[in-house]
Amino acid sequence: MSYERVLGVYAHPDDADVGAGGTLARLAAEGAEVSIVVATLGDAGGFEAEGQDNISEVRRQEQIEAAAALGITTVTYLDGYRDGELRVTRELIRDVVAHIRAHRPSLVLSMTPEHNWDSVASSHPDHRAIGEATVQALYPAVGNPFAFRELLAEGLEPWTVGEVWLQGHQHPNFYSEFSAAELDKKVAALRCHASQFQDMEGFIGWIREDAQNTAVAGGVDGPYAEAFLRYFVK
Repeated sequence: MSYERVLGVYAHPDDADVGAGGTLARLAAEGAEVSIVVATLGDAGGFEAEGQDNISEVRRQEQIEAAAALGITTVTYLDGYRDGELRVTRELIRDVVAHIRAHRPSLVLSMTPEHNWDSVASSHPDHRAIGEATVQALYPAVGNPFAFRELLAEGLEPWTVGEVWLQGHQHPNFYSEFSAAELDKKVAALRCHASQFQDMEGFIGWIREDAQNTAVAGGVDGPYAEAFLRYFVK
């Protein structure tokens, strides 16, 4: 599979790296123009009261550095959405539509809008909200010239995305394999999010083990994999 442009749409800094870092690194290495849109600045993140006034800027910089570790240079943020308070609104859907039209990707990655009863983290309300907003944006709004007509005045013409991969789904149907070098890039990206993981070494160990187990579960040829629900818009 070859993709010219890929867009990841996520709720918080670190969501892309945790759930799809190996895949995003592989896509970038294969020549895709990979961009990330983050809905919030993660202003409710962290573990210490000290420094909370500046946590948004800390996490913004962490995400920029993490994206660079994966080979991604374009990271943008939506305006006006608070960590922990993301809801599926007209405004959120419109903002996602605007970014998809601006980037014009053939592949979009995001988060499952459904509860995953095996994973509390995957079922974070913000994760499900950005997933649902992205799904609603992708069809029919992104390709409908009569949806969010104000975007046409901004030069954002309709666009049709061919393929969508949703991470965190309880019943994945697609396993994206990647190499040891790409796992190393994922680990490097995760290490950039120092404010978010109290036991970084324990978490990295789990990430490595999970990538191996996912490859086995998916029956892929490569040593590591990430799992997605994959569907086609066209």
